[in-house]
Amino acid sequence: MIFLFMTIIGSYFTFSVVYGDLDSTKMTCDELGLPVSETGKTCVFSSARDIKIYDKEYEIFQIFEGLEFPTAMDFIGDNMLVIEKHSGKVIRFIEEADKVLMYREPVLDVSVRYNFYSGMLGITALSDQVFLYYTESSSGYDEREGQGVVDSVDAKNRVYQYDWNGEKLSNPVLIKEFIAPLNIHNHGGAMTKGIDNEVYFVIGDAAQSGVFQNMAENSCYIVSFVNTECSSDTIYETGSIFRIDTENDNNVELFAMGIRNSFGLGVDPVTGYLWDTENGENYFDEINLVKPRFNSGWNSVMGPSYMENPDTHPCAGGVLGNESNCPVEYRGYQPIPPTFENFVYSEPEFSWHQTVGPTAVVIPDKDDFGKYSDYLFVGSYHYDRIYKFRLNSDRTGFDISDPRVNDLVLEEKNMWNIQHGDVFATGFRGVSDIKFHNGAMYIVSIMDGSIFKIEPKDAVIPDWIKNNAGWWADGQIDDSSFVSGLQWLISNGIMSVS
Repeated sequence: MIFLFMTIIGSYFTFSVVYGDLDSTKMTCDELGLPVSETGKTCVFSSARDIKIYDKEYEIFQIFEGLEFPTAMDFIGDNMLVIEKHSGKVIRFIEEADKVLMYREPVLDVSVRYNFYSGMLGITALSDQVFLYYTESSSGYDEREGQGVVDSVDAKNRVYQYDWNGEKLSNPVLIKEFIAPLNIHNHGGAMTKGIDNEVYFVIGDAAQSGVFQNMAENSCYIVSFVNTECSSDTIYETGSIFRIDTENDNNVELFAMGIRNSFGLGVDPVTGYLWDTENGENYFDEINLVKPRFNSGWNSVMGPSYMENPDTHPCAGGVLGNESNCPVEYRGYQPIPPTFENFVYSEPEFSWHQTVGPTAVVIPDKDDFGKYSDYLFVGSYHYDRIYKFRLNSDRTGFDISDPRVNDLVLEEKNMWNIQHGDVFATGFRGVSDIKFHNGAMYIVSIMDGSIFKIEPKDAVIPDWIKNNAGWWADGQIDDSSFVSGLQWLISNGIMSVS
């Protein structure tokens, strides 16, 4: 067993380039207008990072730094597997006591074609199998996407199953293949597993306009290396969530449709319900409860149907004005798409009118993260924070008391600020994934290549309180003395009352 690096939890550790290539890093940093770090693996930000968690009962540590644009992670046993978007590598870590160890060699290295949104995109793990979603390069090498077919290689978005032998991933089995057009944003790629070992994954609309985008009439498919003008001859599956039945020969089922793009899928460990985050173009990011045969509405609806949206209907009021060539002026609402093959539209459980770039969505196991077992957490790429939402009694929506949230839409221009109770933590450089493991929350910060860990603080209960409990039970002290001990526990954040 050979390890390359060792870091103490909470330290800030910089090391030389091992994975990835400088060219891919420079591409992304150039797009953001940022210089490349000395390691060649991340971008240099102008201000010092100030990571905060807004709950004094929890603490946060940076446990690793220096990965090249890590997209997602998952655990298989005690192994932490992290994927890098541009390098196509799956990197193995393990925690031992107060150390985090990274193995010298990746457990897998595949060829990807990458731009800002494509590459190695999703991972989820079962007991001895790992599923990956990535944009596979046809050249056999990692390739940066060019401006057109002349200076690019062809690629496909593919989902594979791999066997895990405790050290390496092997025996790839192709599960599903999708188109991967050039110069588009909506590749999707998020993955998660359910409580019955089912696997879910999502592909974005890939800039297509067809039946899976609620455009059965006047469909338009333009696919790089295939055609340059609209065609409806071939129907391409995009803008959808799929379910793999791993206990039935990996049967793949179309689970949901009408999705513009998503960077987050998560399953409630109590109910088994699937949740997603969805990304609007200029308006209305969403959180959705995804029941079987769910139609999210794109590109007829994004956000609540009872609010207008210029992204879906450019003639909505206040954006393009009262143009005379609008065939229909949708003022104050968006038309609900008709039922397609029993896929039925339902409203989002929550929406941001101003986009925040929601990514990961995750719910901890019951009683596995202290007082937050009834909460759903969502990462934000744009605002570098993690939001928390208290689930309602049947865990199909949220209990939100914020007066700025009207009909489960946050319309406030400034969004929730860092002092607000619905913000759990801030200061990351683009939250791309969140996972729970062994009672702790793990966060992937894509732009600075870091992994963070949040866990409850160790509660230190004074001896006098422990003695009080015993004395009270034996009748040696009165109720008021016992209550004073409880009050001390509450005021110091060791005990909470809800």
